[in-house]
Amino acid sequence: MNKSMIRLLFLSSALVAVPANAQNRQSPLDEAAQEQGEGSAELGGGQIIVTAQKRSERLQDVPLAITAVTGAALEARNITDTKNLVQVAPSLSFGQGNNPNNSSFRIRGIGTSVFGVGSESSVSVVVDGVVMARAAQGFTDLADIERIEVLRGPQGTLFGKNATGGVISVVTARPTDYVSGKVRATIAEHDEYHINGTVAGPVSDNIGARITAYYNDDKGIYDNLANGDRVNATQSWGLRGKLEFDIGDLNLLASASYNEIDSNCCQSALVRSDSAILDQLVAPVVARPFNTDVSSNGNAVSNTDLAIYSLEANYDLGWGSITSITAYQKYNFLGGFDVDGINTPEPIYTGGAGTAPFYAQFDINSGPFDIGQFSQELRIASAGDQAFNYVAGVYYDNTKINRSFGRRIVNCPTSDPLNQGLAIGVICPAPVGTSGSATSHLEQEQIAAFGQVDFTIVGGLKALAGIRVQHQSMWVEGAQDIGPIVPGDVPMFTGATLTSGRTDAKDDAVTGRAGLQYEFSPDAQAYATYSRGYKGQSLGTEFNQTFNNNPVVEPETVNAYEVGFKASTTDNLLSVSLAGFIADYKNLQVQANRSDNSTGTFLFVVTNAGTASTKGVELEATVRPTEGFSVHLGAAYIHGRFDADGLACPLQQRLGVPVVPSTNVPANTCVRVQSLDSSGNVIATSGATQYVRDGKLPNTPEFRFSLNPHYELDVSADHVAYVDAIIDYQSKVNFSLEQDPLTYQDGFATVDLTVGVRPIGTGFSASIFVKNLFDKQYYTGLGHASTATAQNVTPNNLLGYTPKAAFRYFGATVGYSF
Repeated sequence: MNKSMIRLLFLSSALVAVPANAQNRQSPLDEAAQEQGEGSAELGGGQIIVTAQKRSERLQDVPLAITAVTGAALEARNITDTKNLVQVAPSLSFGQGNNPNNSSFRIRGIGTSVFGVGSESSVSVVVDGVVMARAAQGFTDLADIERIEVLRGPQGTLFGKNATGGVISVVTARPTDYVSGKVRATIAEHDEYHINGTVAGPVSDNIGARITAYYNDDKGIYDNLANGDRVNATQSWGLRGKLEFDIGDLNLLASASYNEIDSNCCQSALVRSDSAILDQLVAPVVARPFNTDVSSNGNAVSNTDLAIYSLEANYDLGWGSITSITAYQKYNFLGGFDVDGINTPEPIYTGGAGTAPFYAQFDINSGPFDIGQFSQELRIASAGDQAFNYVAGVYYDNTKINRSFGRRIVNCPTSDPLNQGLAIGVICPAPVGTSGSATSHLEQEQIAAFGQVDFTIVGGLKALAGIRVQHQSMWVEGAQDIGPIVPGDVPMFTGATLTSGRTDAKDDAVTGRAGLQYEFSPDAQAYATYSRGYKGQSLGTEFNQTFNNNPVVEPETVNAYEVGFKASTTDNLLSVSLAGFIADYKNLQVQANRSDNSTGTFLFVVTNAGTASTKGVELEATVRPTEGFSVHLGAAYIHGRFDADGLACPLQQRLGVPVVPSTNVPANTCVRVQSLDSSGNVIATSGATQYVRDGKLPNTPEFRFSLNPHYELDVSADHVAYVDAIIDYQSKVNFSLEQDPLTYQDGFATVDLTVGVRPIGTGFSASIFVKNLFDKQYYTGLGHASTATAQNVTPNNLLGYTPKAAFRYFGATVGYSF
């Protein structure tokens, strides 16, 4: 047992051993929920109300694996954005890309991390009932949240075609029928500042309003030694307004929100270099594990803005309700990064030979996209908690995406006499630039009808069944530009590579859910369910796409089985949720890396990865020995594997690989595959490729464990002091679909600790916190470097992304509520 684990066990024991001081009052999370009024996320004793089945139910009663957490709990743990939700949901993981569009959530090992905007995510993000068109829109700040629900496993019956992995549902707070408000401000090391505020109350007898605003500024922990900038810094701000109208049995909720994120994120740093040339080019940066220094003339750029307008109408029928959610969302993204990662304001000689030397300059690799989406959901639901319950509805959305992208690569070929005999790092006398651009337009339309029922068979035995019938149509029209970006450059697209055209695709699907549920008592139930999930087709929208022959990426489908048990004692001393699952996926939509610096190829493609399966066990439990002390445990074991043909090999394995016929390709071996015709003649020979069998799903730890002790004590008639800790452990992961042995992150554990005082009801609050108490470094991304890195020379050079949370830092929060 290593020292870190000994420390964790000691801290856990110390927190659990804190003497319990019984108080005749509610926990801070219960009180906060009651303050939120109608639709509150948590009832007394920790019972949370969720809408995972499109109607309000106790979390305890839902036959589904759900992690639900209140906004008050997020505030107590200083979780301020969706990316940090991994701390409260052990089956949830987050993969950091060089911008939001390349980043992804995964649930039970399933997620979608691709560059192209033609693909949806396998994990759907829903905000106040509005489905985000693309996953990048879900990486947002959390301010004035009522609750967050993480629905684990396929959710296609009620949530649609981009939820084969699960759903993250964010529910923001509604207006109140009394005047209320709050403000919170946080300051932390490394120049991190957060402030948010909310005012809510009645406008008239039947109209309520709520306004929320926030501003965050995080300067980042990376330093660009070339220009003196702090890198991976983020500024964000947002506004949200709600008006709620009660007109007899009709309730209307009009919402409008806008948020903007401006950042020079997310730049990786050199963490391994086997190249003396690369060492010289990045100087004074020194490659080392968890390095946070870079030396680049261009910072990464990732600027986004998102506006959501929605109108939710609920009509109470007495025996049920009718709900309509009409929404429009507009999302704009501008992203790019300096690919060579070195200081090249002018092209320089970086080594290499002949016509394919290393990049002399690769600074332009950027472009915007924008999304416009209209959606309409209309459903009817019974009042619930009856012998026969149902929900049924229709859903429509129309999504339009415009994509533009430009790329410029400059070489310093030694085939030109002017470039011969140069020293590394000197300005190239005769550079050759190759550049081009591409634009595309995607339109996607979906229409669906869905329904789910549950009914009592006998006693506590219930059956449930659901179905969704959906139709999707989409088309992409795009073209490469024949003109280079910079006059005098060689056009990047000529001849067969210069394409334009339109591709249409459409598909119909039927998904569903069926199962049995047995209620032993109002406080204990067991269930077994089967779910069929589906994620729609995808078309390419990106720079290297052959728009005159745009291959359709086939739908991703899943058959999932889950058994579970949920129970709590009548006095809420203990609550337990246990789930076991098996899910089999076909045509998993993934991104394969076909880049090769030695040939000047920079290419990522979206493809289907054969089959995949995940199976495992999840446990969530909370023990409350007294009203002032609780311990929450979350644990997950996930065995995620996949089979795929034709994936690229890890870069360091691509040189000198054997050639084999397509009829006899060995598994998990890097080879070049010959395709033969009926006469045995060679038609084509692939590049270095592999047929992966039983490969590990990327960024999927086999074990996750979290422990959250929370202790509080009255310190006055109107204030409570508390201590809150999060102890989190995950086993090792590989960040590469290609099973690259160089891109593993070892298992690690972190501890966050908060000590504070809060009001009983309203008033002043304050806390101090430390993130990563034992300063345990880790990566959230690893990959091969670009400069001076190729399959035939120093392929082991690595870049890593180390988040701020991978280093210990302190902060403080103050707040006031009324």
